[in-house]
Amino acid sequence: SLIQEKLKVIMAPVKLPCDLEEEILSRLPPLSLVRSRTVCQHWNSLLHDKCFLNKHLARVRSQFIFLTESKAYSINIDLRTGGTDPTIEAIDLTHTTITSCDGFLFRHFWKQGVAFWNPWLSQVGWIEYVDKSFHFCGVGYGYDSNVPEKRYKILGYLNCLRDVSDTYQVTYKRVAVYECSSRALKFLDAPFKNWPTMDPLSLNGNLYWVTSDPDTHECFIRSFDFSSETFKTFCLLPCQKNHSRDQLVLAVYKGDGVSLLKQCYVTGEISVWVTKEKMDEEEVVWISLMTLPTSNLPKLINKLCGISYFIFEKTLIMCCGDEETGAASIYIVREDMCKKIQIGYEIVRFSHCVYLPNFISVPSEFRSLPV
Repeated sequence: SLIQEKLKVIMAPVKLPCDLEEEILSRLPPLSLVRSRTVCQHWNSLLHDKCFLNKHLARVRSQFIFLTESKAYSINIDLRTGGTDPTIEAIDLTHTTITSCDGFLFRHFWKQGVAFWNPWLSQVGWIEYVDKSFHFCGVGYGYDSNVPEKRYKILGYLNCLRDVSDTYQVTYKRVAVYECSSRALKFLDAPFKNWPTMDPLSLNGNLYWVTSDPDTHECFIRSFDFSSETFKTFCLLPCQKNHSRDQLVLAVYKGDGVSLLKQCYVTGEISVWVTKEKMDEEEVVWISLMTLPTSNLPKLINKLCGISYFIFEKTLIMCCGDEETGAASIYIVREDMCKKIQIGYEIVRFSHCVYLPNFISVPSEFRSLPV
C-alpha cells in the first residue's frame, strides 16, 4: 500500500558522508568509542587511524589516578565546558606504583613484575622479572634497525656486590635495562649518578627528569634514550632554584611537549614554563606560561607521595596530599581562583596524571591476565 511504501522510505537507513560520520565519532567519550568498534569494519579501522585518533585525543577529557592506602581513584574533569567538578570512581588495588607510557598504564609490583594495562580496551599483559630484586625506574620504548616495531623497555638497577679483598665486599648499584618482548635483562656500562629522585617523565619513548650538578648546583633535564640505551644531559631549565627547597616538577604538555612547574619555597608562588616545540634533539625553547601568586596553594615540599599535575590552557590541575592531613586532594587553579577537592580521607601514597588514552591492543607477546 501507499502507507507501507512511505514507511519504508522514512525508516530506510541514512548514509552520512564519511567526513561527517568521523566528526561525530571523534566526539564520543573513549569508552563509547571503543564499544563502537563492533558496529562495522570502517569504524573499527578508525581506531588505528592516526589522524582520527589525534582529532579524538584533542577533545577527550584529561584523566588522572590517585592511589591511597587501599584504593585507586579514577578522576576526570571536563574543563572544556568550564566545569571544575570531577567525576570520581574508586577502584580497589593492592600496594603498587603506577606510571604511564605511550598511552598505556604500567603497574609495578615490588619483587613480582609489572602489569601492562590498557584501561580503555580492558586488556592487561604481564612482565615478570627473572631477577626479583630488580628496582623499577621507568618505562619507555626504542627501535631496532632490524625491527620496525616499538620495543618496550624498563630502566632500573640492581644492588650488586664487589670484592674489595678476600674477606670484604661492598655494595654498588648497577644500571640495567629489561626488554619486555625478549624478557632479557641487560646491564649497562653507565655510572649511577644523576639518578631520578622522583618518577621520570616518559615522553615519545624516552625518559626525562630534573637533576642538578653537585658542584655548581645548576639544574637541568637529564634523559635516557631507549633506542641507543644511553644517558645524556638534555637541556638547562628556564629557571634555577633560589632556595634549596624550591620545587621543580616536569609534566607532559600537549602530547609531545614538556611543562615545568616551579614553586618558590619562601613565597609559595608557582610559575609554569612550557616548551615551544616538541621534545627532540634540537635546541629547546621555553615559554613562560603563567604565574600563580595565590596563597591557597599547598607547599609542595616533602610530598612523599609525589606531585602530579597537568596544564589545560591557562588552568593548572594539581594532585597531591593535603598539607595538613595528607588526604588525597585535587587543586584546580586559574588566575585568582583556587578550588580544592578532597578525595576521601585516607593518606595518599601516589598520584599520577594520565594524558592520552591508547586504543592499541596490548602487545601479544605479553602473557594475558584477567582484568
